[in-house]
Amino acid sequence: MLQAFLYLLLIGVWGQKQAPSSPARAAASAATPAAEQKRFRISGTVVDAMTGQPLAHAQVSIVAQGIRDSGQFTVTEEDGRFVFENLAPGQYPLHARRRGYLQQLYKEHDQFSTAIIVGPELHSEDLRFELRPDASISGQVLDEMSEPVRNAQVELFRRGVSLGRRSDWLENTVHSDDLGHFRFGHLEPATYFVGVSASPWYAQRMAHQRVTQTDSSGQTTVQEIANGEPELDVAYPVTFFPNAPDISGAAPITVHSGDAETADLRLQPVPSLHVIVRTAAATSGDSTENENLWPQVTQLVADGVQMSVQPSNQQIAPGVIEVSGLPPGRFNLRINSNKNGETMSHSQEVQLAGDAEMTLSDANASGAVSGIAKLENGAALAPPPTIMLRARASGEDFATQADQNGEFSLKDQTVPPGMYDVLIQPPAVAVKSMSASGAKVSGRSLEIAGGQDVRLSIVLSEGTGRVTGVALKDGKPMDGVMIVLVPDVPEHNLVLFRRDQSDSDGTFALAGVHPGKYTVVAIEDGWELEWLTPGVLEKYLAGGEVVRVTPNAKIEVKVKVQQPQ
Repeated sequence: MLQAFLYLLLIGVWGQKQAPSSPARAAASAATPAAEQKRFRISGTVVDAMTGQPLAHAQVSIVAQGIRDSGQFTVTEEDGRFVFENLAPGQYPLHARRRGYLQQLYKEHDQFSTAIIVGPELHSEDLRFELRPDASISGQVLDEMSEPVRNAQVELFRRGVSLGRRSDWLENTVHSDDLGHFRFGHLEPATYFVGVSASPWYAQRMAHQRVTQTDSSGQTTVQEIANGEPELDVAYPVTFFPNAPDISGAAPITVHSGDAETADLRLQPVPSLHVIVRTAAATSGDSTENENLWPQVTQLVADGVQMSVQPSNQQIAPGVIEVSGLPPGRFNLRINSNKNGETMSHSQEVQLAGDAEMTLSDANASGAVSGIAKLENGAALAPPPTIMLRARASGEDFATQADQNGEFSLKDQTVPPGMYDVLIQPPAVAVKSMSASGAKVSGRSLEIAGGQDVRLSIVLSEGTGRVTGVALKDGKPMDGVMIVLVPDVPEHNLVLFRRDQSDSDGTFALAGVHPGKYTVVAIEDGWELEWLTPGVLEKYLAGGEVVRVTPNAKIEVKVKVQQPQ
């Protein structure tokens, strides 16, 4: 359910292509009897994006939005040419694929592309469709004896601009085979990092026990006993190519179209670290009877970037847990506890260079998040909305559906302290205002501190608007341009941004726009701009078009195309 919600969110919030609505698109799909309607063509050539050479045997397909049975495909001739005949007016996304090349939409950038608008006096022929050759990164994971490490978790991180910020993010995860080999294929040109997490096959964890003894005089002593072979209590540190503990020291692998890069890694064992963790109740002497503890550990390898690790753990006393099998490094340690049916989570960042003991403070506890979401008139929304909190630092999402009265609770999910953006599904509903107890609200953002429950009150506004228009350069429509709808106070309203890419006739459509004041800007070759970084878009606002969106409004604008600055 959450995956489906995130998919809808990407479409509704971040501005995927919508159905035709601008004047040019409306003209292209004017209501005319089928027998009298003029038919049109889409034609062009598929070429290698690097060499410009025509590509034979590429499969090209189209399907018009909103036109039944409009899907067609063809295979390019020796000269790379393709033609689609007898087409009705409409909006046609154009897709191509060929062995050895990335599957692509026409002029694709991120999740956006340029559709071909077919209609009277519109250009839809002699297109140049550039396909980028496939690229890959492969390698082998070896241990300290130059033996293959099987089933190692190999993670590929990508560096670039995501949702307006330059950052590193996890692109893909694979596991090494019996020979230690791994491969990441179908890669886009970009900068990547390769990291490996694994455990030595021969590792044995030292087991600690606390034994309570009472002598004949009635005196009680507690003795800690360690069982196992210390020389086998080892772990592999998370290792980034070629030999670094995190992304900051890793070698970036710059992949161009057609590249086949190699990244071999060798793992060296280090003594396993042990962390004794006590709950506050165990330290204060409060009852810890019937309290179950279990950890979740991730290693922090860059700001907002984590790799999962698989430590061992055992509860060695009431309210006390031992986490072992950790290498040196920076970790996010989350200890979950369940007592009498009530679950609580404590999260703490720790830097480990040796064995350690720590007590989890209530200040690091994840409080319960609950609240109510209702319309401006006080009525509950039907059907009930889904409320999602998205962590700015990690991108982690916490979502739940409200009940028929608008009440919602994340009691079954541990929401750690941090800054969150609050999103609502369906996108036709807007967050008009928000207040909270136990947390700080800034616009549509929420800052949660540790150790206390959070109660949210969300006022919803029904009826989102729609902004359509055309991007103009020197007075003529231009395709492939990045369109950004910038909210009036961007830093606290991430969820209000919308983006699109202009189609072949220069038109664009921004749907699901929450009521408010915005500026529409059109930027040529702007896909690498860090548009969400404060100040980056300010220089473009003067050349944009200001719009005021009201519920259910339909606004049309003409926007001048600007060059990146």
